[in-house]
Amino acid sequence: MEEQRLTKKEKRALAKEKKRRQIKQQATYNKLKNMFIAVFAVFVIAFFGFKFINWIKTPTPEVAGKATLVNEKDWIKGNNQASVILIGYSDFQCPACAVYSALLKQLSEEYPDNLLIAYRHFPLTTIHKNAYPAAKAAESAGKQGKFWEMHDKLFDNQNEWAEVRDPKDKFIEYARSLELDEETFKKDFESGEIKDNVGNDILSANSLGLNSTPTFFLNGEKVQPNSFQDFKKMIEKEIENN
Repeated sequence: MEEQRLTKKEKRALAKEKKRRQIKQQATYNKLKNMFIAVFAVFVIAFFGFKFINWIKTPTPEVAGKATLVNEKDWIKGNNQASVILIGYSDFQCPACAVYSALLKQLSEEYPDNLLIAYRHFPLTTIHKNAYPAAKAAESAGKQGKFWEMHDKLFDNQNEWAEVRDPKDKFIEYARSLELDEETFKKDFESGEIKDNVGNDILSANSLGLNSTPTFFLNGEKVQPNSFQDFKKMIEKEIENN
């Protein structure tokens, strides 16, 4: 009713004002839309850039399904110039891995000049809830030069920590027994570097399509020895061939 009493001039002015507001609203909408698209594009680029960088950093086997190379991040023992390289993917909470760790210790003593052993983490976290923190404990000990000592301690005392709710206190206790600096051990245990070290081994295992532990590669070929004697036969055959 009120609008009907307006003059033609006033109606035209009102129509212009409405149109001006509509144009302004459309411009604001377009500006926000373009801003959203730009932010989304930056997010997508950053996300895939991060994925690409991680992909570049991910250790990959030389040949699909084969672990042929030892890298500077691997924990090794034995002769660096050995003709036989045994790479094992293991889980500290795995009972079978504990048994095989004793066999590997025997092998390193039996073939001190001809065998190089490399340990890689593959904690099966869906069935072994404490395997991942155990791997971090070993890595943290390794930062202070005692990876293999912690490796043996974890396997030898597997029953003490495997099923506890939070095994960290046990791992700190082991660190003390190995005369490690406790505060440094605690700090390293929570560090991103240690998580990355374990994570890179897991990515390596996944790239090889592994699904169980322990899994061994002898000079690049996947092997499944069932005993110490099986190991010996395989190793001696590789020594003869090299």
